[in-house]
Amino acid sequence: MARLLDCRGIASRYFDWAAREVSAMKRKPRLATVLFRPKQNPASLQYRDLILKGAARLGVHVDGHEAEDEESLLALVRKLNRSRAVSGIMLFYPLCSALRDEDVMDQVSPLKDVEGLHSINLGYLIKHKRFLDEARGIKCVVPATAKAVVKALLAYPEIPIDGSFVVVINNSMRVGKPLGLMLENLGATVLKCYHKTPRKLLEDCVRQADILVTAVPDPTFKLDPEWVKPGAAVVDVSYQGNVDMAAVAGRAAFVTASDNRIGAMTRAMTFVNLVYCAKNAPLRRSARVPVLV
Repeated sequence: MARLLDCRGIASRYFDWAAREVSAMKRKPRLATVLFRPKQNPASLQYRDLILKGAARLGVHVDGHEAEDEESLLALVRKLNRSRAVSGIMLFYPLCSALRDEDVMDQVSPLKDVEGLHSINLGYLIKHKRFLDEARGIKCVVPATAKAVVKALLAYPEIPIDGSFVVVINNSMRVGKPLGLMLENLGATVLKCYHKTPRKLLEDCVRQADILVTAVPDPTFKLDPEWVKPGAAVVDVSYQGNVDMAAVAGRAAFVTASDNRIGAMTRAMTFVNLVYCAKNAPLRRSARVPVLV
């Protein structure tokens, strides 16, 4: 039988780390959340509430903001970028707006970007740059969900990333693209597929995967458990479940549980990133990092 990846347990360790860091800071981090047309985004409201719960656990103050149109959204982001009180900014995607999500991501200051989605932060990931200022221990931020998957895998030494063949079924800016880069930086060979990949080709790829990560946000998308390579590690990031884990458990070595997937880890990584953003205040004052706005 496959072992379960204990995402909640791993997340708890990172929440504890963040709590110790926050408690040691003279100036506590302050997170600003931004919801766009919240009445039209019940999933974003639910996720915002989970972030508030995590913040309360850490003693982090959260300023909640909402915007009802694109002009006020951009004006709000600019205001939060300028605010000296705000350490980190979190928008809830997808915005379902006339604006492209990727364009709005670049409006957030890269030094307050707790989601790690600004082009500058993604560029650091491409170059495998880990520190903005290594001497002072000021780290770069990377996308929280992708980081959550990597940290979950690294928690188990029995899952070798270096030298593994990894298949990621997602090509989004928030998950698939950065996750592929992170795993490549750790020595894996990564192949990215997505929901439009021809079914036969997808099957051929999945059957070879030592590590399989799937994150297709479509409730009708399902993978055949028989495709999973015996002994593989399977991480299901999707909300509704892309894989029947009970059926996979007899083939895979490690799996995520349907009630203990990567969400808690993603929230933990968001607060880890907030700690990093709070520590880069000296760079904000000296304008050491350019802003593409």
